[in-house]
Amino acid sequence: MKRSEKEIVLVTGGTGRLGRHVTASLINKGMEVRVLVQAKEDAVRAKAGSIPYLGDITDEKAIEKACRGADTVIHLAAMVSQYKTGVNEIMRINTLGTKKLAESAKESGVKRMIFASTVNVYGRVRKERLSEESKLMPADSYGESKLLAEKEIMNSGLDYTILRMATIYGPGFESSFLKVFKAVKEGKAFVIGNGNNNLSLVHISDVVKAFELVLEKKENSRNKIYNITDGRVYTQKYLLTLAANTLGVEAPKKHVNALVAKMVAKARGLDTDELRFITSDRKIDISKSRRELGFMPTESVESGAGYLLGKFNISDSKKVNR
Repeated sequence: MKRSEKEIVLVTGGTGRLGRHVTASLINKGMEVRVLVQAKEDAVRAKAGSIPYLGDITDEKAIEKACRGADTVIHLAAMVSQYKTGVNEIMRINTLGTKKLAESAKESGVKRMIFASTVNVYGRVRKERLSEESKLMPADSYGESKLLAEKEIMNSGLDYTILRMATIYGPGFESSFLKVFKAVKEGKAFVIGNGNNNLSLVHISDVVKAFELVLEKKENSRNKIYNITDGRVYTQKYLLTLAANTLGVEAPKKHVNALVAKMVAKARGLDTDELRFITSDRKIDISKSRRELGFMPTESVESGAGYLLGKFNISDSKKVNR
């Protein structure tokens, strides 16, 4: 079979929230894009122009077939929610799945892997500003699984680039933020601790730019790790006040400690994964990605709040009209 003249990219998790955005970008740039899907019914969610390959991330035969002839693997498939899936499943998908994928990619002649990791590998609460060289201290199973996955890729013999991403917001990532909007609107939101803990975010469009830059700057990004955030640091109190101002209601004033927060979070619609983000306290340095990739985030959380307001109003309208 004649090899395509286009660059061939396999995207795991290509039908997921992040994957659909990344896949669309690759197709627009003229690449031949394969997506790994778990079930036939998932293939209908693949972006038009992509080629679905059926198989689980831990299925060696399936991933070998998907990797064969590919130039690059963009590995996005991951289990994020410890709350919903449990530790064993997170480790099976995120760590074992990455190990098998890296082995298959290497055996199939894939040239490089780009991996979506997380700032959670640094831990939840850190005093110092965190660079890519900072000590890794994951505080939960998700962070631990991603750290182990990073090590599998770095030891695979593949060229790699690892992107440690902050919490993503924007189209497709509204669910958790709409819960906060609802609690603020109903006067049920609270500030955990003093509210001055530092939170990191990044808009989905800026995440896509980061992947594009890594693909463009192959030599600069070869065997490198980069932090990806919007370059700003927000306090919990600032984000709650922004939500309140956007909704035109009073900002939350009630303060509770972490133990009380955990007890009442469920009543507010927040699961333990979301609570971990709200109570995290980190400052992430992206100077390396700015310097080496030319990564310049352009989206703001303030404009993102306006977008969320539209989604929130639509959601409320649907409930009223049911």
